[in-house]
Amino acid sequence: MLFATQNPPGLYGGRKVLSRAFRNRFLELHFDDIPEDELEVILSERCEIAPSYCKRLVQVYKYLMERRQGTRIFEQKHGYITLRDLFRWAERGAIGYQELAEQGYMLLAERIRKPDEKLIVKQVLESVMKVTIDEQKMYDCSNMDEFKKYISLRHGKTDIVWTKAMKRLFTLVTQCLKFNEPILLIGETGCGKTTICQMLAEIKEKELHIVNCHHSTETADLLGGQRPLRNKGNLNNDLKRDLIDFLRKYAPQENICLEEIDLSQLITLFQDFCKDEKWNTSPTVSDENITDLVTSLRLRCKQARTLFEWHDGPLVQAMKHGNFFLLDEISLADDSVIERLNSVLEPSRTLVLAEKSGKHVEELVAKNGFQFLATMNPGGDYGKKELSPALRNRFTEIWVPSVTDHEDLLHIIEEQFSHDSLAGYGHKILDFIEWFSRSLNNNRTIISLRDILSWVSFMNSTVEQLGPHESFVNGGSLVFLDGLGSNGASGSLLSGQVLKEFRMRCLAN
Repeated sequence: MLFATQNPPGLYGGRKVLSRAFRNRFLELHFDDIPEDELEVILSERCEIAPSYCKRLVQVYKYLMERRQGTRIFEQKHGYITLRDLFRWAERGAIGYQELAEQGYMLLAERIRKPDEKLIVKQVLESVMKVTIDEQKMYDCSNMDEFKKYISLRHGKTDIVWTKAMKRLFTLVTQCLKFNEPILLIGETGCGKTTICQMLAEIKEKELHIVNCHHSTETADLLGGQRPLRNKGNLNNDLKRDLIDFLRKYAPQENICLEEIDLSQLITLFQDFCKDEKWNTSPTVSDENITDLVTSLRLRCKQARTLFEWHDGPLVQAMKHGNFFLLDEISLADDSVIERLNSVLEPSRTLVLAEKSGKHVEELVAKNGFQFLATMNPGGDYGKKELSPALRNRFTEIWVPSVTDHEDLLHIIEEQFSHDSLAGYGHKILDFIEWFSRSLNNNRTIISLRDILSWVSFMNSTVEQLGPHESFVNGGSLVFLDGLGSNGASGSLLSGQVLKEFRMRCLAN
């Protein structure tokens, strides 16, 4: 039987309308949403949770379907919640309405980018579940086993500054890993997306395979492919030597000088020896390890006659060994490349390697411990685009906002200062950045955490030579003032005398 599936064309990236001639060869069925009165039964039977929990989950689903999310307006009633979200929520196995509401908040609210829309989800959850959601208590990770293990691994000393934003992100990602959910982290540059993945891979004692996507990324970059057999000359020489040793020991040849015949003839002699079903009972065969030796030589003989061999890509390696896989800047890759990974993002976590030649198509099932993580910048950031709803819906999406909290920024800066003489300069840095952004129009000015850390790093490196005040002034000039007017990315279109006067105002400030 041949089955085919398709999302509706138009809304989903890369989908197109099939021709009538092609569609006419199929028996075409259209599937709408599952009826609400059946949802409770399906949730209870599939996810094995109490019917009373299922009733509350469906109520939340119904209320959120009636609302429209501004940032995902084209997804209409599925802007806040989809069926995949509902099943993912139920499969987390919460105990009690408080935990059920908190798990729902982590899944549904923490991917939303606007505070007012996030508040809508919180209010619906609290009204249906009859509980109060306390974010500060929910994201207190000090009692989590993963947090304690990380601190012990670092012997109490860590490069991570545990701000409120970092504690929130650590808790959310840890919860996703606990339930084997693929994770999509969306946020501006320098907000800690890659760092949190590296940290959790260290805690779980897993190797982290990282692939950075670009516009030319292909499926073979992730899955692997057929490549020319490398170092074939040396491999053949080693095989010839081992075959001569084997034949001389276990199958002596009369009137034949083994050293003078070529490799293909040696392989033929070896294969003739192995064809004899009684070879392993021969009196000349006394070595207990000969079976393993024959198997190894057979494989090497087969390899000697091949020009290409399959090499596993980083994703296949991670799935086979149960490691972490991070797809960085996933939105830069073409939709057709990323959609190839849909089966890996499903709960079954399988991958059919149709690209790998052989008598049988290999179906790979991820080993326990495998985790799929992805990061991207928001759409509209210099060519970055949003993923299609079908792909985003397969991930547990987490919005990672830029660090803008004054207390968090001050904490980060003061932790990075390495000289006592720089104490108090954290306030000066933040005061200047606030004035600088306001003067250049805050909507166009781009100041990331990386810019601030570059300023701090310069001050640490030069404070002994220049003194704290001079290192402060020169560091700010290097990071912010020297690039003004060079391009639109600096947030300024100033030039000429106006630019010179603004730089003097910055130095005076």
